[in-house]
Amino acid sequence: MRISDHIILWNHVLIRVMDVRRMMLEPGEVMRGYRVPTSAFLYVTSGSAELHIDGIESRLQRFHVLHVGKGLSLDIAAVEQLEYFMVLYKATLPLPSRYELVNLMERENPFQLRYTLSPKFPISWLQKLEHMYQIWQAPSSLDKFKVKTLFYQLLYELVEQLHEQGVDVIRPDLVSQAIYYMEEHYQETVTLEALAETLECTSRQLLRLFKNQMNTSPIVYLIGLRVNKAKALLVYTDRTLKEISESVGYADSYYFSRIFKKQEGISPQRFKESYGREWRRNNPFPVSKYPIVEGGLRRYSSNGYENHYHYREEGDSQMYKKSRAWMTAMVVICFTLLLSACSTGSTTTPTTTSGVTPVPAASSSPSAAANKEADAPRVIKHAMGETTIKGTPSRVVILTNEGTEALLAVGVKPVGAVMSWLGEPWYDHIKNDMQNVTVVGDELQPNIELIASLKPDLIIGNKVRQEKIYDQLKQIAPTVFAADLVGDWKVNFKLYSETVNKKDEGEKVMAAFDKRVADVKAKLGSKAATKVSLVRFSATQVRIYQKQTFAGVLLNQLGIARPESQEKDSFIEILNKENIAKMDGDVLFYFVSEAKGKTDAANVVKEWMNDPLFKNLNVTKANKVIQVDEGIWNSAGGYKAANLLLDELIKYFDVK
Repeated sequence: MRISDHIILWNHVLIRVMDVRRMMLEPGEVMRGYRVPTSAFLYVTSGSAELHIDGIESRLQRFHVLHVGKGLSLDIAAVEQLEYFMVLYKATLPLPSRYELVNLMERENPFQLRYTLSPKFPISWLQKLEHMYQIWQAPSSLDKFKVKTLFYQLLYELVEQLHEQGVDVIRPDLVSQAIYYMEEHYQETVTLEALAETLECTSRQLLRLFKNQMNTSPIVYLIGLRVNKAKALLVYTDRTLKEISESVGYADSYYFSRIFKKQEGISPQRFKESYGREWRRNNPFPVSKYPIVEGGLRRYSSNGYENHYHYREEGDSQMYKKSRAWMTAMVVICFTLLLSACSTGSTTTPTTTSGVTPVPAASSSPSAAANKEADAPRVIKHAMGETTIKGTPSRVVILTNEGTEALLAVGVKPVGAVMSWLGEPWYDHIKNDMQNVTVVGDELQPNIELIASLKPDLIIGNKVRQEKIYDQLKQIAPTVFAADLVGDWKVNFKLYSETVNKKDEGEKVMAAFDKRVADVKAKLGSKAATKVSLVRFSATQVRIYQKQTFAGVLLNQLGIARPESQEKDSFIEILNKENIAKMDGDVLFYFVSEAKGKTDAANVVKEWMNDPLFKNLNVTKANKVIQVDEGIWNSAGGYKAANLLLDELIKYFDVK
């Protein structure tokens, strides 16, 4: 390390202090997998710890300074009670700059180096850092300037000491860091430019180093990584192609298929058919399950599903495929069609508009004329086309949780329904209303044979959930599908109430709900400024919930504030521990998605809440972290749950 070159760069860069933190770990406590978001100094004021940086071990002692660069993965395990300061900063070379400076920055970049030393004046460092931390708690513009001046004083002392005595530095292995990052984030959108920015280098530099070491480019390596992950999912799970493509970072399944075929010389489906049985026989144990991460704006979830498969012990959802059960279902369907050959059927034509259109019907007798309005055929426009329904259905099968609540709200008890995500088989708040209703599977895998045996006169489902079996369902009975499962459940509620010929009842109960919301909003007053954070923990993911979620829609309707990270017209954001700060607010409501008898998600909650970054949140310090019911706040998603959620908000905000 040529310290003279580093001094030149320190003199020319623009320094911005990003954060000043004071952290504490109890003996045996571990901060694991923290990816440093910017260059940083850690200064230990008491205790000691084992340190792992990208797999390399070292030890932190009292009055030791550690410098690390952006993008490093940091594990700290406290040997004894550990207290330390962390100063995150960003150093930027202003552009345009002289070529020799740009070249020197690319070649040396002291802001990415890792080194430790013991300051000559440790108490001076301690005093300055304590002062910086105190100011940073509520800094004005002038206070931030004061923090910056103190930081420069620390830098001067450090660079002077480096100049006098030197120090062993470890240069970052950009290729290893890039591979590590792609392994963690392959489900997300990753570009060469974004990867280089994360690792604080230029894309040209990263590309050159990666090719020299790996004989390929980072993006080609990423494609290979994604295809290998997809092969495992194809062989060991029954997920759909769309689910798999989104699981490995491709929003477009057609594009994913082209990439896969280019890599493997065979389509994903052919690969599954050719190798699936052999691989299952030779490798009977399933691979680990990969979390599905959102790759773009989704109104309901990152992969078209809310990932509720964790409520079922068997794990992943099954694809709809030909089987004995399917063949049996076809026999039942044919028999049903034979019996109903003389009855009014359903017709479907392509369309994309949702709504209801009356169809004129001629009366052939006085009796028919008297009942004309009640029995008049209606054309329901929905996600799969148009379906004609005669009169008021009396044997309805409903295939979504939110649809079940909609039917109950307008006085319709279904003959069959998919089970609730929580409960045995129904949510507590609907179980009394659902007595003697037949369970027809769950949203991800309805039982077609059982549905046919109920002889329904109407089936209601959702394109997101059951598009693949629509053609089979419509052979059983007229079938209407909503287009999406969005946070704004009222859209589907309107379609459902019109479909079952309960439009007036639907409008009445919705008006009553909207009046409740308006009354509460008027009484909230200044309490509406409370920033409400919503977090979901599961065994595989931790998410913050934004405005286009079930609870998010109601909070928005009430005019209740949200943290900046959640004040977005989007569904969710999946977090890792380095951005725990996005959970912060004035109050944090969280729910836990856990299968019965499992504790994996509960363990995730414990791990995250014991993390020093979580303990440093304002909501934690203010003791405003509150667990709520997953069904009411998230998964039920219907009329009754919305009223119960409103009740809980009224109670929390003490609305009179």
